[in-house]
Order: sequence, then structure tokens, then C-alpha cells
Amino acid sequence: MKYPNGRRAMEGSDKIKGVLDGSIDPQEISGDKKLYSMAERIYGRDALEEMGVEPPVKPPESGIKAINGNGGVEIPIKEARTAISLDSPEKPRRRVVLPIIMFALLIITGFNVVVGVGTVLPFCEDEPPEQELEFSSSAQLQNNTLFVVWKMTGLNNGSSYTLEWQVFQNGSSDIIDIGNSSWVSDNDPVRFDNRNWYIETPPYSYLSTLYEDDLVVAFSNGSGDSITTLSDGINPVSYCESNTRLIWTEYQDFRSSGAWGEPGTGGIADGALMMLFALMMVVTARKRS
Repeated sequence: MKYPNGRRAMEGSDKIKGVLDGSIDPQEISGDKKLYSMAERIYGRDALEEMGVEPPVKPPESGIKAINGNGGVEIPIKEARTAISLDSPEKPRRRVVLPIIMFALLIITGFNVVVGVGTVLPFCEDEPPEQELEFSSSAQLQNNTLFVVWKMTGLNNGSSYTLEWQVFQNGSSDIIDIGNSSWVSDNDPVRFDNRNWYIETPPYSYLSTLYEDDLVVAFSNGSGDSITTLSDGINPVSYCESNTRLIWTEYQDFRSSGAWGEPGTGGIADGALMMLFALMMVVTARKRS
């Protein structure tokens, strides 16, 4: 048993020697992994390929081997998993939330300019109206004495007023008295003034005029037959009912009448918002398509 092993060792030694001195048959190198590795280190793979020496065939191994970059050690890895399809099985639905929001804001802005959101959302609160000015008088003739009483309401606090009168008898032929009374209103809710005159020749008549800060504001006239009262009182008109367009720059104080304007008109803010919402609606719709 020793001779075969010794012969086998001698043959291996002769082959190594043949590799070193180049006398070995190239076909013997092709079938021997160790000899091929030795010859590759000595002569290089290109030289071996020119000599017709093929690398020994490696037995198949389970898995796939890859070099991990650590000293050239080959590490078997598991078979690659099934490739993930790049095409999603289901395309995501088109999101239309942002375009819808932009469209709704555009409609609201346009509606505010044309009609006014105040017609739908009556947030505006009218300021307490000034009390309407009222000026009237009453007259009574007793035992040839004429009594006249004037009543005034809705006077502006701090304003100066003058009540001027002219009294006649015998119709309007004879003047009995021309006079006046002046005062400054100091939170007077109601003010009365009265005078009396002796009428020798009826019928009587009188003319009375009310001045506010030197401007005529009301009249009240009377005679033995009737009394006529003329006043400049005007029925107050609600500011919020006629101004329903919200002024966007004043939105923080939306309950104040100053935050509302006349519909059918618009400012720079209205135009800018409409252009912004229209542009955003187009851009978001394209991105989601």
C-alpha cells in the first residue's frame, strides 16, 4: 500500500516541477484545480488561456455566490427573490380634493364681489342709530291768551340749538312777538319750551324754526285753525342691509360695519384672491391628472 501512495506523491511532485519549469502538458493543468491555481499565480491567466489551458470546472453549489469585498472570500447567498413588478397593480385614484377646494374658494370670492356674503351670513352688526330728530308744537287759546309748547327729541349731544318764533294776530296782519331761545344740548333726551302771548284780535298764527349749529333743521307752524309740523327727520336705513360685500383686509373685525362694503364693487384684494384661487385650481388639477 505504500508504493501506490508513494508513486502518487511522486507524480504530484513531478507535476509541480513541470509547472515550475514549464514542461508539464497543458491538458494536465486543466483538470487539476491546485495545478491551475499554481500556474495562474506563476504565469497569469492570460498566458494560460493562450496555451489553451482551461480553468477546472467547479461542481455546482446551491445558491448564488458573490464576492463581498472582504479578501475575496466567496459567500453563498440565497436565490434572489421574485423581482418586484415596477407597475403597481392598481393606480392610485386621482385626488381632487385640492382642486375642489380652490374652485369653492373662487366661487365664494366671486359671489362676495357680485352679491356679497353678507346676504347669506349676516355677521355685520349695525351701529346704534342716532336718534331721529323730531320737532313739534302745540297751541291753545284760553281767555285771549295763546299758549304754545314746543317739543324736541333726538338732539345731538354737544350741538348748539336755537328756537326762533314769530307770533301774529288778526290772521297774519299784526306781529305780536319775534323772539328766540338758544342752548347747548347736554344729553337731553327730550326738551320742552313754552311761551304765551295775549291775543287782542283773533285769529292768531305763529311760525317756529329750529336751528342746529346755525343751520335750519326743522319747522313747526300753527294757527287758530290748524297746526302743521315740518321736520327733517329721515327714516334710518340699515347700513349692513345695503353693504353685504366683505372687505377681506378687514376680516378680523367682520362684525363691525367698517368691514363691509357695497356689492358690485371690488378692491385689489378681491381681484388678487380670484386670480390666486383660479391659478391654484388649474395647477392642482394638472398635478393630480
